[in-house]
Amino acid sequence: MNDKDQKSAVPSVEYAIKILDFLSRFKNRKSSLAEISRALAISKSTCLRILRVLRHYGLVYYDEETRKYSLGEYLVVLGSRAADFSDRLAVCRPHLAALCRKTGLTCVLVGPAPQNRLMYVAKEEPDVDVRINVTVGQYFPITGASFGKCFLAFMDEEEAGRVISEAGIKQFTSRTITNLDEFKKNLQAVRRLGYAYSFEEHTQGVSALAAPVFDSGGKVVLVAACLGTPALLNESNMQGIRDAVLDAAGRMTRDLGGVSG
Repeated sequence: MNDKDQKSAVPSVEYAIKILDFLSRFKNRKSSLAEISRALAISKSTCLRILRVLRHYGLVYYDEETRKYSLGEYLVVLGSRAADFSDRLAVCRPHLAALCRKTGLTCVLVGPAPQNRLMYVAKEEPDVDVRINVTVGQYFPITGASFGKCFLAFMDEEEAGRVISEAGIKQFTSRTITNLDEFKKNLQAVRRLGYAYSFEEHTQGVSALAAPVFDSGGKVVLVAACLGTPALLNESNMQGIRDAVLDAAGRMTRDLGGVSG
């Protein structure tokens, strides 16, 4: 049975996944039945039945006053358990914590998510007054900044082109690279250097330096990165941070039995 057959065989499960994914996006975090139904092209009656089941199991919360749905608290429990049970994260977390201590910056692990997106799957934040705060589970487009460049740069060229075409290149700040040819040249540099940096390309006031983590087949499965303000992370002072991120990503790859691409 192929993927298409599997999806059509259990439409209610697919709809439930789509609803949870829809509500997980920041702009949709509180949505009405009509908004969910319209956005996902699911009939209101079907959508309501599925929402009631999700609500019963604590996966969705319904606000009686606003008549809007949001993700339920039980998802936090499931997410925490998934993180605890993940061998890959268990291997990489100590290196992430060491990277945070060494750099004094917020450090993250980024993994792939549906629909050509990425998300934070783990984080370590320094105990300092000025730091970048992130939320585990937060999504962003794969073409958004340094994290995505690490995934795209080590993909087959044809596959990378398809993903870029599907995801599109959106301008987030005045520093975002939106020219396709320039973007692809940037990916070539990332592959050559083994790391990517982004100085306020995705979010104003946030710089990032990232490096890929590979599996045994040479595929990028995670990206390790440091996040900081432009004063703490910029072109003039990034050398030490770059070396620390590359070292951490290399150790993660080694402990996962991976092979650099």
